[in-house]
Amino acid sequence: MIKFSLTPAKLLISLCFTGIVSSWQVSANTLNPAEPNGLTAQITDKPQTYVNPLNVVVGSERARRGGEPVVLIYNDEYYLFVTGSRGYWYSGNFRDWTYVDAPTFPGGVVSVIVMNNIMYACSMNSFDVYSCANPKSGVWEKAGTFDSNRYGDANMYLDDDGRLYMYSGWSQLMPFKVVELDPKTFKQKGEQVVLFFGDHENHGFEHKTTEDLIFNYFDHRDYNPEEYPWIEGPWITKYNGKYYLQYAANGLEFLSYGHGIYVSDSPMGPFEYSQHNPLTFKTTGYVNGAGHGSTFFDKNGQLWTICMSPAWYGGRGGQEIVMFPSAIDAQGVMYSNTAFGDYPTYYPGVVENAVENAFAGWMLLSNKKRVEVSSTFERNRAGNASDENFMTAWCAETGNPGEYMTMDLGKVCDIRALQLNFDRFGATVAVGRGAAAAASLDRYQCYTVEISSDNRTWRMLIDRSNNAQDLRHDYFELAEPVRARYVKVTNVFTHDEGKFAIKDLRIFGNPNEAVFTKVSDVKVVRNQEDRREASLLWTPVAGADGYVIRYGIEPGKLYNNYMVYDANSLNIHSLNTQPEYWFEVEAFDSGTDYYREPIGATRGRGAEIELARGSSGRGGELVERKMTYEGVNEYVFEGITPGVYTFRHTFGPVLWNGELTAAQLIGSGSRPTLEVKNLTELGKGTQILGSMEMKVIPGANSGKIVVTFNYNR
Repeated sequence: MIKFSLTPAKLLISLCFTGIVSSWQVSANTLNPAEPNGLTAQITDKPQTYVNPLNVVVGSERARRGGEPVVLIYNDEYYLFVTGSRGYWYSGNFRDWTYVDAPTFPGGVVSVIVMNNIMYACSMNSFDVYSCANPKSGVWEKAGTFDSNRYGDANMYLDDDGRLYMYSGWSQLMPFKVVELDPKTFKQKGEQVVLFFGDHENHGFEHKTTEDLIFNYFDHRDYNPEEYPWIEGPWITKYNGKYYLQYAANGLEFLSYGHGIYVSDSPMGPFEYSQHNPLTFKTTGYVNGAGHGSTFFDKNGQLWTICMSPAWYGGRGGQEIVMFPSAIDAQGVMYSNTAFGDYPTYYPGVVENAVENAFAGWMLLSNKKRVEVSSTFERNRAGNASDENFMTAWCAETGNPGEYMTMDLGKVCDIRALQLNFDRFGATVAVGRGAAAAASLDRYQCYTVEISSDNRTWRMLIDRSNNAQDLRHDYFELAEPVRARYVKVTNVFTHDEGKFAIKDLRIFGNPNEAVFTKVSDVKVVRNQEDRREASLLWTPVAGADGYVIRYGIEPGKLYNNYMVYDANSLNIHSLNTQPEYWFEVEAFDSGTDYYREPIGATRGRGAEIELARGSSGRGGELVERKMTYEGVNEYVFEGITPGVYTFRHTFGPVLWNGELTAAQLIGSGSRPTLEVKNLTELGKGTQILGSMEMKVIPGANSGKIVVTFNYNR
């Protein structure tokens, strides 16, 4: 572990729980830190794991927007609310969900609390408050009105003494505020109190950087790298008498979208910034961004933070939801663990100490593996399906049955789970705000998954030939591990007349081959002109897939992290300017090797040749251009009829020019009628390795020109 000279932090951190009360009493799952409770398993059968991002679906309807999630427990069941849905879900185990249609439930960005065993809900920038005594019925009635409809990202909080508060904040310029409300009339009991503003100059994770920009919401101008962050999404959690005010910064369209915490002894403040921030932060891997959500205790008193993250489908930005285990340490510091946060993770109620143990230990086997495909649409190449980048995809030329991709893991592996992430190209219904209103379908993306050890003999692993749900992320925890080297996904049906497209086929396993190695020689240079930034460099560990870089302001509290793949350096900009930092780097290896694409063989050696009809000048009529590839030493130009031709290195010197006659081009037999032995020498550096040759072969109606790269030395 390496440090920058440790400076003790002054923190007021403890944790508290929000929203779950019954008859003014704090819910029974509020954990007393002095009385740790044993785990009561909520899930004992498979699947026991999930993988971010999570699907937001209702039966056979189209997938819904996964924005601004809120989770609470009511009558011993979890309830999940997301923006824009006139309804919500409930579950007894956080895995199996039932949807409740609630036409009078407030839409938009919602806040939900429980008061006197009745649910109350409101939406941002609205006067109205609604209540429901039986949330499974979906019947909500207007219960009152606020004094103001200017509560941006409104979040009600009911304290355990029965006092009600409204927190609000959603702006680049305006602050977070709080005001106490009358719990019966919902009117303000006094004036709003200013709590804090954004402070990107001192809080590195709030800082917008152009390299973090994923897609541009504000397409009328370019982003200013020093413009103020958005701060949004207030959420209060109470623990051991302390109030944690959670907020999101700096915008969904940035990789660095995340959560921070302010802490106070009073719900009205003053609040103090936690120098351990950010709370949730994830800029690398398949999942990026983790902001505007809520933190909740599960039924065993363990904390989880559910967040909104950016999405990209068919060239349009959107939102999805992700979830990470969180915790409070013995000194009251609230933190989350996002390392391996897009790998298989145990659901709430499966393992004790989830913040340390929720990662199932199944390694990512698919990253940077070789992929073969049936066809490719434009530049959406095969390698995009194994690059851990949700902004790219492999796309076939069609959506016809039989389009396929095959992934080679490089060796036979112990496969435990798969996640298929689909994109949308050329579909008649685009992904977006209006797409959910489109008519439901009988079938959505349908496909099969087969496995093989030799790429010849296949057996079926997954058959989704009649998939009736709009699952953009289809995750399978296998009932039993399987051993295979090749995984093949074949299209059966693509809905809305779209093309078959896969963002990433993600395969997990090899828990017994995984190796984790602490790196001993980490070098850190902090930018003294901008203390939000630091550069790290370390000696690579042989065979490592990647590295987890953990950092924090105390040596035993390295609560923040980055993950990098196939690199031994990192530039970060998420530091707080006040404290010094400690760093630690750990290599991880899945037991497989990356596929190193031979670029010259797969995309061309960088030399293109062309044949034109006409003189050696630039005015000839182009016949054809061909990219040359390493390992391919013969190139054929067909359909050559009598006339003058020019052969050259494209945009380069002429290699041959001359007239080809009918006698040379029309005839039978395979013997050349013209041979040119040395169009040019071929070599590398000072070495001559061969020569380029040309010959003319006659045909019944036309001839052909054959160009050969002859490496004879």
